[in-house]
Amino acid sequence: MKFFFAFIVYFFTFISYNFAQACFTADKVRGCVPLTINVSNCSPTPNPTLIAYKYSETEGFVPRTTHTYTAPGLYSITQIVQIATSGDSVRRTNYIQVLPSPPPIFQIKYCSARQISVFIPDNTYEQYEINWGDGSPLQIVIRGAAAVLHSYLTNAPVSISVTGKYVPGNCGGVNAQIVNPINDLPLPYIKSLSTSIRGLTNGKIDMVLVTDANFRYEFLVNNISESTINGTGAIITKSFENLNTTNLTYCFAVKVKDNCGNELTSGNYFCNLNLKITVLDNNNKLEWNVYPTANIPANTFQQYVIYRNGQAFKLINNINTQLFDDTEVVCLANYCYAVAIEFLSPLGTFTSQSNQSCVQAFSTIPPLIPATFNTTVFTDRSIKIFWNVPTQPPITQFEVVKNGQSIIYNNVSQNLLDSDLKITQQFCYNIRYTNACNQTSAFSGLSCPVYLSTSGYQQGSIRLNWTAYIHPDNNYQGYILEKLDETGTPYDQIPFNLLATSYLDDDALVDRQVMRYRIKVIIDPANTIFSYSNMIEVKQKFTLFFPNAFVPNGVNHTFLPKGLFIKRFKMVIYDRLGEVLFTSQNIEQGWDGKYKGTEANNGTYIYVAEAEDNLGERFETQGTFVLIR
Repeated sequence: MKFFFAFIVYFFTFISYNFAQACFTADKVRGCVPLTINVSNCSPTPNPTLIAYKYSETEGFVPRTTHTYTAPGLYSITQIVQIATSGDSVRRTNYIQVLPSPPPIFQIKYCSARQISVFIPDNTYEQYEINWGDGSPLQIVIRGAAAVLHSYLTNAPVSISVTGKYVPGNCGGVNAQIVNPINDLPLPYIKSLSTSIRGLTNGKIDMVLVTDANFRYEFLVNNISESTINGTGAIITKSFENLNTTNLTYCFAVKVKDNCGNELTSGNYFCNLNLKITVLDNNNKLEWNVYPTANIPANTFQQYVIYRNGQAFKLINNINTQLFDDTEVVCLANYCYAVAIEFLSPLGTFTSQSNQSCVQAFSTIPPLIPATFNTTVFTDRSIKIFWNVPTQPPITQFEVVKNGQSIIYNNVSQNLLDSDLKITQQFCYNIRYTNACNQTSAFSGLSCPVYLSTSGYQQGSIRLNWTAYIHPDNNYQGYILEKLDETGTPYDQIPFNLLATSYLDDDALVDRQVMRYRIKVIIDPANTIFSYSNMIEVKQKFTLFFPNAFVPNGVNHTFLPKGLFIKRFKMVIYDRLGEVLFTSQNIEQGWDGKYKGTEANNGTYIYVAEAEDNLGERFETQGTFVLIR
């Protein structure tokens, strides 16, 4: 028996000392990235020749006993132990858990009386540590706990930090937020109301409200709770539907609530407007509900604003007003109206706008007489008639009366050219129009452009006569007689007063052979409005006079004619035997009484002349004259 026991002891001692056995432990098996671990060898193998570790699948065996993990995950560690005669290994699968450490998510809500509510919806960590930032003890909250509340002594800004804690692991990320505790809840700011739909059962009102993400908002309609929403930190539009906005007035209040059970209600003077339009003859009658004034703070009402076709049209300063007659309307024109009330709320301007209502106006009132009705000669065979009329309602036709004869025009432009005329008299016009409402205006007054004529002509003297300009308003300022060149451009202007009707032009002789005249009536020079008469053209006869004697050594020492409007000229002088003594092609160059340098004898001589005037008319003449020495 003793021998057997000694054998067993010897056998196990031999095994222990001649075979390797792997064994290790780590000082941490769970922690946050980056995680550094230390491993300890617990192998009983005496005098091992090698102990090495494989810390991850991406690297080989290394002898070191410290390793740092830089990425989250589950890691396996393998140890190998070798001696001279044998080796052993051990693998601990998913032995090390390396965890991420993101900043924990938490939400802060403000409460009155300097209270702050913290809610942690984060599920990353098993527990969370709240540092309230005011020196109070740290507060531990487990995952999934309800919001916790903390009271501050002052309104000074503090930083609240939340640290996530893995259990086990005792590590995690940190997040922080600066807060400013408040004493009181903020009063809700209702910016506007608008009645977007007017109806008995399907009416709709939209409220624009400034919200704060820290609070909830309860809506009261005529002091009855309608709904509650969470604030978003933005301006929102809240719609109230299925209302009777045709007959009823709805007043709104908003109650702001914090997470601590405190609440604050706005005034209930934010009410809607509903607008009704009645179309009457030349009158769109607007009517809206009387705005409830009982709860409106004093001196806050500013004005009603009536909008027409999207533009502010009328301001009303009496809050009790509920009617307005728009008589500035045009038959068949479309008008869209809305009315808004504006007043000051404690936080800014509040506007309540009614529904928009669109109507088409009608009118039986005759339209206005055509204004600024004028006429002017446009060309030598046409007269232009121009005027101003309202553009609405559309014009369907004009009736023009010329010298008592009626002419209907369907051209609805505001000018007319009466063409193919023989302007041998003064023409007078008046006009009326019919619009799309089948309304016809009264006739305008007469408008007659000036008719210019000439009543007599003597050489170099032209008598001009003209009729008076006739205009409905008689607001023209005077006349100008224009002398025109061959292009129709004035080269001389002679002003006359309103009473002038004739003029004797004594300067025509020295002007030009063809005289062109026109009367210009000054109506509105600032706006370049004038009326012109017809243009008349007077052709003056050329003149050519030859003396019947000349004295070379006397006053008229050369023989030459005097003439006007001569363009080409030729003169030949003969003696009585028919011999040519002198030839000239210049009317300014005459005969000095010499022939081949010798003075010609006294006696009678013959001239033959050819000429052409400025108008191309040719003529010939001849005669005799006496040379006296």
